[in-house]
Amino acid sequence: MLSLSPAAAARILVPVAVCLLLLAAACSSDDSDGNGNVNGETAAPTAAPTDAPSEDLGEQPDSPQAVSDEVTETVDGSIATTMEDNFFSHNNLKAPLGQATTIEIANDGAAIHNMRIAGPDGEWNTDDDSVSAPEFVAGGEAAVLEFTPTISGTYTFRCDFHPLEQGGVIVVE
Repeated sequence: MLSLSPAAAARILVPVAVCLLLLAAACSSDDSDGNGNVNGETAAPTAAPTDAPSEDLGEQPDSPQAVSDEVTETVDGSIATTMEDNFFSHNNLKAPLGQATTIEIANDGAAIHNMRIAGPDGEWNTDDDSVSAPEFVAGGEAAVLEFTPTISGTYTFRCDFHPLEQGGVIVVE
């Protein structure tokens, strides 16, 4: 019978476990971008914009990263930010209520990153979240996130790979 020391077993089993987790995540794809859009098609917003007070927006989680005083506003329907290891360079964003906003995201870090906006329910990993496409953004690559807010208030975003370090807010008015 083959016998391995605990250290040797860990050197073998940890990379195998990581590969299996990544494979399982890739295989669970339903050709959806996380926003209900299939094969790159963009769905029209289903709810009309409401100029409702921010208390209609579910309580949002705190940003894991300190939010910058510098506000980055939407220009011609888009905002740009950069992900680095492990922070967003622009993490205090402003978007108009009821208007489609494209968030252009560059990964200038070495690690895999992404961007997920907690939806109006204020919970992570639910159907109302908006997620970057692609969802796994390798170093040197770029992604986009389409966001059409229908409720005013302050939404929180984060990197799913660094949820305790990397994030920010989007103020919708």
